Order: sequence, then structure tokens, then C-alpha cells
Amino acid sequence: MAPKRVLKVGLDSAAPFPMHSDYNSEKFEGFEVDLLSEIAKHLDFEIHYEVSLWKTILEKLFKGELDLICSAVTVTSSRKHILEFTEPYLHFRLCAVVPAEGALDELKDFKNKTIGVRTATEAERHVHTKFPDNNMFHADTNKELYRKLQAGKIDMLVDDSPIAGGFLQNNSKLKIGMFLPNTDSHYAIAMKKGDLELRKQFNTGLKMLKENGIYDAIYAKWFSGIQF
Repeated sequence: MAPKRVLKVGLDSAAPFPMHSDYNSEKFEGFEVDLLSEIAKHLDFEIHYEVSLWKTILEKLFKGELDLICSAVTVTSSRKHILEFTEPYLHFRLCAVVPAEGALDELKDFKNKTIGVRTATEAERHVHTKFPDNNMFHADTNKELYRKLQAGKIDMLVDDSPIAGGFLQNNSKLKIGMFLPNTDSHYAIAMKKGDLELRKQFNTGLKMLKENGIYDAIYAKWFSGIQF
């Protein structure tokens, strides 16, 4: 019997739960963990996870040090030039998180606010583009970002809605103030440019999970009560 093909899968060290938890924690789990496990089972692959700082992870994939990344990677036109993407597996929006007693109803309320973002994310790029005059705080990890907001060091943070939802499930001191207009986005599995056969196989696996109800069951398990 031929050995299974081993795939090196890149993970964000800052654990964007509920997409996935910290790989080094007692229990490694999450929506993407379950999704990848089911796809690997169907395709007869073996998964080896490798943890990286987010600001270097796409470069590692581009260089061929990883086979794929399944870690809340937003599909963008610029990334499509240098990477392959599967069909999307999750739709989301960017949102602004504020203290629970804070008010944020429209974009003009962003004026003079200090905004927190994670380094090298689409949220960071969006804030730079839309709010160039605001003070910004850049963090390498989600925990640092949310901690700064809770401590009152920043006025708000901008994050992907599923990740914000995961943080807010156990945090009554913060809330989503608003979803940012025209920020509809998708996560997909990213692969090396030209890795068309692997992309095709993963698309087949994703399609099968959506057809047989497994995708819906995983979705319900991880996103119950989370606003997108």
C-alpha cells in the first residue's frame, strides 16, 4: 500500500479562533481543523501543521516551504497573482469592535479614533486606505489587540467578523459596533502558484462536504450565535 502524501499546512501562530485554536494548546480545534481533517480523509492525505507569524506565512507558501495555508486567508485580487486559491469556504465582513458601553453607528464616528489592527492583514490594509488620518495601533497577535482595547489604550479595533465573534463569545466588555460597508470577503485555502492538481482535488473535497451535509454540521458546531 502506497504511503499517504504528506501536506505541510501553514497555521497562524496568533490562533484566529474559532477558525482554529492555538496549535500548542492542550486542545487544537476549530472550524478549519475539522474542515481540513474531513478533506484529508476523503483525499487520503496526511496533514502536518507548521506554525508561523502571519506576516511571514504567505511568503513561506510562495517560496514552497509550505504546501498550503488553511488559516483565515482572505482571497484578494493581488494574492491571486502569486497564489492559487480553492473555492471559498466562508463568507465574512470586516467589523469594528468597541467597548460594550461605546457607541459607533456610522463611519463619521471613526473620526479622531485610535484604531487597532493586526499586522499584514486585510483589515490593516482597509483601515490604511479608508481612514488614513486616524492614529493606528499595529499588533502581531489577536490577544494583544483585544487586550489593548479592553484596557482602554485604543478606541476600537477592526477585525474579520468570525474572529471577532470568537473573541466576543466570552467577553461581555466588548461588542461589535458596526460591520464596515462594502467589505464582503471570503476565506479559501491558499496554495503555491501553479499547484493546479492539488487545487482541483481540494475543490472536489469541499464540494463533496457541502453535498453530503458535513460542511453544514461543522459550520453549525463552530458558528452558532456568531454574527457575520
